[in-house]
Amino acid sequence: MAETHRFSDHDATAQAKTRLPEWRVEDGYLCRSYKRKDFAESLLSANAIGYFAEAVDHHPDLTVKYGKLDVALRTHDADSLTEKDFALAEKIEGLLG
Repeated sequence: MAETHRFSDHDATAQAKTRLPEWRVEDGYLCRSYKRKDFAESLLSANAIGYFAEAVDHHPDLTVKYGKLDVALRTHDADSLTEKDFALAEKIEGLLG
């Protein structure tokens, strides 16, 4: 397996500012909250993310609420933020942003 580049929180924050301005680094996770119309839209959005996540075998933490969906990404096997997190966040942003 190829070595995975691990971002420090500082470097991840700089990457997020440049690539994903609506996202933030919080407690070692790349995070964003999306406002949705209601619970059904939050759930549909979570399912759409799940489809993309399964396709790339990378699984975010999702919190579904009425009118809100929270997304948190971290490469668990690297115990860090990696390019995989930013790539999936960009797909999610293209889908929901």
